[in-house]
Amino acid sequence: MKKIVVLIICVLFLQACKENTVIVEEMNNEPEEEEAVLPEELPTTPTAEIPSLQFPISEFHSVIGWLSDDEILFTLLNDGEWTVQSYSISTKNWRTIYTSSFPIIQGYVHPTKETILLHTSNSSSSAEVQIIHKNGQLVQSLSFESAELYLDWHPTNADLIAFTAFYEDWTYSAFVYDGSTQNLTEIEVENPFVKWYDEEQLMVFKWSESSLDGSELMLYSIKDKTVKETGITHLLDVLVSGDSILYVQINEPKKQYEYRLLQQDTGKSFEWTSPAVSNYSEWVMPSISMDFEGALIAIKSIEAGNQDEFNSKGIISSISLEGINDLGEINAQPIDCAPNGKVCLGGYEKENWIQLDLLKEQTWITFEE
Repeated sequence: MKKIVVLIICVLFLQACKENTVIVEEMNNEPEEEEAVLPEELPTTPTAEIPSLQFPISEFHSVIGWLSDDEILFTLLNDGEWTVQSYSISTKNWRTIYTSSFPIIQGYVHPTKETILLHTSNSSSSAEVQIIHKNGQLVQSLSFESAELYLDWHPTNADLIAFTAFYEDWTYSAFVYDGSTQNLTEIEVENPFVKWYDEEQLMVFKWSESSLDGSELMLYSIKDKTVKETGITHLLDVLVSGDSILYVQINEPKKQYEYRLLQQDTGKSFEWTSPAVSNYSEWVMPSISMDFEGALIAIKSIEAGNQDEFNSKGIISSISLEGINDLGEINAQPIDCAPNGKVCLGGYEKENWIQLDLLKEQTWITFEE
């Protein structure tokens, strides 16, 4: 059943889509042995030398992210075809992982670094999802009659994906996909932007009338199709990595973000705060990368206020249950960090290389006309 989108602010960017039809293609989901030739010994730490790449602007689409501490995935256009290619920092070699005749809208690497997901589309009214093993083998494929998709990939179980398909009349349909059975199940939730809490429950965010007040966290049971309250309010976001979960809440009277990093199996936690920044109508979320177990890298603002009232500098920090290590001041920007947390890619195109040991930031991707 289609549901009316209640968070208009969150979905204004969505383009026209059509009615709800999903096709799941049955495929062999046991990947073959990897045949790609790789270096005999991959470094555990990226080289201290900052790499430098230049692309014709007509051939570059995007940086997908880290496939390992040594490999970075790109989406590139090559002779009219869309390709997913990896670049080795240590050997400076490229290898083509996958080729698509359809435009690749967006790519994702699962936190286990074993699986890649591609959202492709050959028309304005349809979308295809390809799930690919890191050796390039197509494992599973899905089709939606909706060009705009939201998805949340379970952080430890790559078989589990939550999808939301949006339509031209501002309605949506939400689904849970289990790759182990190739079952796609429609669910009814009040907010389309769900996230995985564990393998049995999804997080649903019940937003206040004003987005500045944050949201209340609800848990949706996939098996029972029921929703329960958690008592957690004024919530802006939740990030899950392995057994660790990070809650980000807003304390509006104090104009600060309040964080709680929790290790779920032991109950051990660490809490801290940072100044809150808004763009008048909503809070500007701090940049956080949390793809490695029990730790995260974050850029926190230097002072509270409105985004246009001060410069865009922030403090980048390494944070774990043991505490915070402030590394230095850099430009505020989105970040995507290597699995070992020693290097981050920064910027909306991931064009900045941020070396965290002896903090250094430098542009590593440039373009030629």
